Amino acid sequence: MSDEPVRRQVTLANPNGLHLSPISALVKEAMNHEAELLISFDGNIANAKSTMELMLLGATCGAVLSVEATGVDAEVAAEAAVRLLSEP
Repeated sequence: MSDEPVRRQVTLANPNGLHLSPISALVKEAMNHEAELLISFDGNIANAKSTMELMLLGATCGAVLSVEATGVDAEVAAEAAVRLLSEP
């Protein structure tokens, strides 16, 4: 296991932006992983296991988000987050 964080960038594809439905899916997915999963946008960072923190990012459709995961299953967690955020 590497201590290096896994980093990805993804363009938010949901036409309504980062709203409750995709946030709920992301939180549910993040809870299935041991990795710490962080989502960044416009200088703000949110824990992907926190609905409120994700809502406060205020990301709109087309926003480029940074995903960073650290821990045992970081690669899998990061890829799952990218997949969810890139879905329309």
